[in-house]
Amino acid sequence: MEDRLLRQWNDWFPASAVDLSPSDLALYSGEDQTRPIYLGIDGEVFDVTSSKRMYGPGGAYHCFAGRDAARAFVTGCFETHLTHDLRGLSPTDLEGLAAWKTFFRTHQKYRRVGRVKNPTIHADIPIPKPCKPVVPVDVADTQKPLPVIQTQ
Repeated sequence: MEDRLLRQWNDWFPASAVDLSPSDLALYSGEDQTRPIYLGIDGEVFDVTSSKRMYGPGGAYHCFAGRDAARAFVTGCFETHLTHDLRGLSPTDLEGLAAWKTFFRTHQKYRRVGRVKNPTIHADIPIPKPCKPVVPVDVADTQKPLPVIQTQ
């Protein structure tokens, strides 16, 4: 009930949108418990404080807190893709990103609080490498029977 009332209050009296630099956004990672937890996705910033267990320190998705990691949302690569750099993504990946943005915009407990002013990515900066190299699968290998494991 309390969450629903808070959501309704925020809908009736929205806070003014804020513009954050990436270093400003980093202050809202959940490390400082006196601040809300924000995450950025493709330039938009959302308050996800209501899901501290997921986005706060120790949470499974803490890597998204306090930054715009739009690329990782669609690639699932949390090692090298925690960036707003969308260069080289496929149309399907970009559709997936749009779906994530819709998820956050329409989530019952999250609210949009502003934008992050990400720096321009210059063409001479390499596109982030995938976490794992793509290895072609030999169809013949998938047809081999699985080994039998002996248990005692």
